[in-house]
Amino acid sequence: MSQALPPTDGDRTGALPAKQARSRRTRDQLLAAGYRLVEVRDFEAVSIADIAKAAGCSVGAFYFRFADKDAFFRALIAHRLEEARTGIAALLDTPDDGDPLEALVAMITETFRRRPGFLRAALRKSMEDPSVWEPMRAHGHFVADRYLDRLARDAGDRPAQALERRIRFAFQIMNGTLINALINAPGPLQLDHPTLTEELVRAMRLVIAADTSSPAGRQGGRTVMRRE
Repeated sequence: MSQALPPTDGDRTGALPAKQARSRRTRDQLLAAGYRLVEVRDFEAVSIADIAKAAGCSVGAFYFRFADKDAFFRALIAHRLEEARTGIAALLDTPDDGDPLEALVAMITETFRRRPGFLRAALRKSMEDPSVWEPMRAHGHFVADRYLDRLARDAGDRPAQALERRIRFAFQIMNGTLINALINAPGPLQLDHPTLTEELVRAMRLVIAADTSSPAGRQGGRTVMRRE
């Protein structure tokens, strides 16, 4: 069953409505500045004045767009997820002969590589306020939903319930591995390792293909994307 993301307005969660083009440009400049700063400094150490200066606007312009720094960070999350949803939909809705799982995992892994500071900040803030991570959690369901939709389209039928559960668990494993690599870097494969995507896909396929009721499944048989 699909678990859709909660609706968001066109001005992104956390931002005050921006109806004029100039106001929208200022908002976007502030968000872009926030992304740059959070990749080089701890977000808690970044002041509103720092954000405004990096965006080339005044502190008053910041408060005209955002109630406070917390609202600003929630807007950063909403903006990032909006971009991600667009990219994932484009990837999975485009008919091709490639492997959608490999392409999807590569896209997600690249996001972790490009925005480590932002993701670390989101995880830290979620320790203080779990609601900060709720949009990220909903996005994880969205990704699995769209992949299942792609499988159903390619096969002409929705995967059986047991297979769907394994697919969702495979995505849970992927997300957990990437977060662990981001926060703890335990190895053997670090976030920037060239074969990380390949190994994640391999592990996910083993989980998806597993059928513990049969000897072949217990040995980790090959992935077969078909109705059980």
